[in-house]
Amino acid sequence: AYGFARTKGLGDTQALLRRALRGAAVPVVAYLGVHAVFLVEGAVVVESLFAWPGIGHALTHAIFARDIPEVQGAALAMGLLFVGLNAGADLLCALLDPRRSRRLP
Repeated sequence: AYGFARTKGLGDTQALLRRALRGAAVPVVAYLGVHAVFLVEGAVVVESLFAWPGIGHALTHAIFARDIPEVQGAALAMGLLFVGLNAGADLLCALLDPRRSRRLP
């Protein structure tokens, strides 16, 4: 894409920013989206291990106390966060890659 943009007459900076980096950013954004979910998932372990206040610590204490409504609320909040992070990564990938944002005929 970079070479084609250069032959069309775009400068080095424009070709790099508009064509090359935009296409190369899609797998990076998808990778970071998956790892953001792992980061949130690891919050349960880290917050419980270091006794930091947070949703992971609250979830662990609710499980041991058998507080079902709190477990359901924390699980729902974390599930919504997972869905939001994945949807955000997918939308950003669609914005970066124009081939994905086209509608099917």
